[in-house]
Amino acid sequence: MNFYDFHVHLEEGPFTIDWLRRFIEVGEKRGVVEIGFTEHGHRFKESVGLLASDGFRGSWTKGEATESIEDYIEIVQKAKDMGLPVKLGIELDYVPEFEEQIREFAKSHPFDYVLGGIHWLGDFGFDHPDLIHEWDEKDVDEVYVEYFNTLLAAVKSGIYEAIAHPDVIKVFGYKARRDMSEYYDELAKAVKEMDICVEVSTAGLRKPVGELYPSPELMKYFKKYEVPIMISSDAHVPEDVGRDFDKALSFVKAFGYDKICYFDKRIRKSVKITG
Repeated sequence: MNFYDFHVHLEEGPFTIDWLRRFIEVGEKRGVVEIGFTEHGHRFKESVGLLASDGFRGSWTKGEATESIEDYIEIVQKAKDMGLPVKLGIELDYVPEFEEQIREFAKSHPFDYVLGGIHWLGDFGFDHPDLIHEWDEKDVDEVYVEYFNTLLAAVKSGIYEAIAHPDVIKVFGYKARRDMSEYYDELAKAVKEMDICVEVSTAGLRKPVGELYPSPELMKYFKKYEVPIMISSDAHVPEDVGRDFDKALSFVKAFGYDKICYFDKRIRKSVKITG
């Protein structure tokens, strides 16, 4: 079937057509007919303040914000003008204290869609390799509760068309011992009420946890509320575009899904699952 990979990052290379083409070429071999580029907001000088803090998060972000959002928009628009099968997206972290600024940033550029994700709980970058040691100092159950409460707020903010890697909190293999079902249910219900999409991401298969995002347990709640889903790779290099989509497809079909989503000009569309 035709796939859409709408979570792809350019950060390992330059903003050039040649670099974009490498992603497209790999995707074509795996049945990906369109790619949505979703650079992290923290890469851009114009959005560095959306992750500001007096601690690690703020200092790390200042070091990462080396590019201009206008250069990114320009190269993706140029690719569109050339007829290349691409969309302009962005992945914006949800930070509660900057919700209004994030909303304004998302509205002020011609994105085809905005992905929402959680990578920070305060200054704890829970998926950052340099901070993995902090996990051993924390109550994992409390971290999970904080994560899912923050993700719920992101969903209810109305900023995003889709939620990326919904249980990325498990990335290093740390898992809650408590029953998380009430949090999963509340999250899935809110996603449905806000009429947004959730990503089934193959990136977790390439991480220490070795699992798709979301887990089967969380996926049950998304299906309970008939939450729309998309399949994405979270590729940071061309070789990962469309990677393991066969596994993701089997996963979503096992839950009874028959459609996957993609976006155009902030409008969600869908394609029928075949095969």
